[in-house]
Amino acid sequence: MTAYLGDKSYLALKVEATENTPVIPNSFCPLVSESVKTNINYTADRRLKGYDFKSDDLLRGSRKHEGDVVVYPDADNLAHFLNMLMLKGTTTGSATGYTHPFTIGNPKSYTIEIQKGPYAQRFWGVKADKLKFEFEEQKLKLTSSIKAVGQFSVGTLKEALGGSVTSLKFAHDYDDSPNMGLVAGDVICVELDTGLYQDVTLTSVNADMETVGFGALSIIAAAGNKIYLKAQTPSYASLGKPLLQGNSLVGIAATSALADTAAGAKATATPLYEFSFVLSNNLMDAQSTGSQSPVKLIPQTKEAQLTISRVFEETSQHVAWLNSIKQALTMITLGEVITGGTTKEQFTIKFHKIKPITNDEANEVGSLIFDKQEMEALYDTVDAKAIEVSIVNKSASGVY
Repeated sequence: MTAYLGDKSYLALKVEATENTPVIPNSFCPLVSESVKTNINYTADRRLKGYDFKSDDLLRGSRKHEGDVVVYPDADNLAHFLNMLMLKGTTTGSATGYTHPFTIGNPKSYTIEIQKGPYAQRFWGVKADKLKFEFEEQKLKLTSSIKAVGQFSVGTLKEALGGSVTSLKFAHDYDDSPNMGLVAGDVICVELDTGLYQDVTLTSVNADMETVGFGALSIIAAAGNKIYLKAQTPSYASLGKPLLQGNSLVGIAATSALADTAAGAKATATPLYEFSFVLSNNLMDAQSTGSQSPVKLIPQTKEAQLTISRVFEETSQHVAWLNSIKQALTMITLGEVITGGTTKEQFTIKFHKIKPITNDEANEVGSLIFDKQEMEALYDTVDAKAIEVSIVNKSASGVY
């Protein structure tokens, strides 16, 4: 029996030109872990059939495709995940440094692939429900809770193939549109009657929702033989280094403009010993007629929370908590110098209005006192915004 090591898997991403229309993902991002799966929502068939046992079969419910992807992002891959959660504005700059701004708004959809041994599990119509940012052993760690409108990974032959053929049909056991998720250029592997697998490069994915076409091949395979989407060979030639806590400065002040200034230099920045934040879209899985999976993913009310720990030095944060005083926070994280110039990669996030929900100042023997705070990000009516993000990297606008 063949065993497969998870370390050999990959995550690939690509923005969809048309929302919820699959593409072949070609940007590769190393995984820390992932738990993305399809929930077919099976339940026991409890209809009365004259048996004295619970059930003789399973029934399907509404499907969902969701889970977490954990990465240590570089500046280029980080922009992909932000693009799944926020609205990207107009990209400016050049090959020595492109600036991609993001604001609160509806994101773009993605196709992603996750390798599982010889096959790839492809999810399309992917958007981020939630992004959690935290620093772990200096590295920026990103946990992306994603949802999708569909998946393709494996299938079976509907009809036997015997000899020279240029097309095949998928069986409808999983879905009534079994070729959904495939596109021309994909490579699928078809189980032959010998037990070996034949690589098949697709030239068409037919509108009948079950047939795919390819160049003439000699295939002898029985109905019911297995088919899977062949995993790609990942390329990390342009992969950058993860963003680091040590290259991050945080400014906290009464206004966003003052927080920007404070984050501009180490002397004026606020050292944080713990800092994490969560951005949420609260996606609705829109189930409707015509699909067993969600037809679309609709962002609802956006929100964000922050967790901060800093050395207690004076009473300002205790007062801010008791009196619910507005503050603003800006974090600027620098990365590598972009090839061809002197500009550094940069991740900037601005919270225009935050207020402490909790403020713990626990005493422990032999330990300094810390202000440990949970904060809610709020809409600032003065600046007319809640959150702004920008990424400076080497990727042109068409990548996102």
